[in-house]
Amino acid sequence: MHSTAEQLDLPIETAGVARTGPKVHGRPVARRGRSALLHRLFREPLFHFLVAGTVLLGVTALFERLANANKNANRIQVSAPEIQRLREVWIRQWGRAPDSRQMQSLIDDYVQEEVLYREALASGLDKDDTIVRRRLVEKMEFLSQEVASAAPSENALQEYFEANREKFRIPGEVAFSHIYFSTSKRGSTAEGDASRALVGLSSRRISVTQFSGMGDPFMLQNEYPLQTRQQVKELFGDEFAGKVFQLEPGAWAGPLRSGYGFHLVRILQKLPSRVPELAEVRGQVLTDFKNRRLQTASEAFYSQLRRRYQVEVDKAALAAAEAEKSPSSVSSGSQGAMVPDVD
Repeated sequence: MHSTAEQLDLPIETAGVARTGPKVHGRPVARRGRSALLHRLFREPLFHFLVAGTVLLGVTALFERLANANKNANRIQVSAPEIQRLREVWIRQWGRAPDSRQMQSLIDDYVQEEVLYREALASGLDKDDTIVRRRLVEKMEFLSQEVASAAPSENALQEYFEANREKFRIPGEVAFSHIYFSTSKRGSTAEGDASRALVGLSSRRISVTQFSGMGDPFMLQNEYPLQTRQQVKELFGDEFAGKVFQLEPGAWAGPLRSGYGFHLVRILQKLPSRVPELAEVRGQVLTDFKNRRLQTASEAFYSQLRRRYQVEVDKAALAAAEAEKSPSSVSSGSQGAMVPDVD
């Protein structure tokens, strides 16, 4: 039996306070009634149909996006700029435009390269590869230098030259003749023989050709055109080069020692070191200017990128690596310890 209050839909009061639940169409509904309503809703076939339709629609849309993404990933488009690039590369290499068969061959080669490249990326072959890593680093460096590779203005080049004039100084040069006295043939008498020959040359002022029999045959030259100190050093050694550049043109001097033996030397021409004008060393200045600008651009580019990163170095591992001796040093150290002291 229902109570009178329930039959009349009156609010239930407890201790003088009316308790009313939510209302549907103006009628109070108890909490148990709301749960029952949701329970009936979940059991409705129409609700199940709506939920299943929503899920199916979402799954269909997801698969369509994945299919489109996969389709685009497997699509190779040989664009007009790429075709033009292939054509220009051919012209630079062969000096003429490719015909239709050659153009198709270029496109086929490009497609093959692209297919293999994409498959290599998909297979992860680019991961942990030192060569690929180095190439990518080089490309980043190239991008940072691209703007700086433009030709400088004449004013900029002149200013750079004026600021670095000493860098382009032309070294001094000497041209000389020499008479050679071999220590391997003459032994300890080589220097004395050279000194006695010098006395004869100085007193008579006879040409080197007339006294060719005085010395020994030389494997290189007996007379040299203008040479820098570095060039003379490479031929005769540092000591010989230093003394040659202290001599003045005209008279015979010596004996000067080299790695071959002793020499009597006569300076034929001597040009002092000097700072040239820009026109004389323009090519060198231009190359140096570009290299310096590229280096500056690379350093600025890296500095800008470096600020984005926080670097953490394992200090303990670094200290251990620095403290650890290399196998060669340990080996040499152990061998040294085995050598007994000798009084």
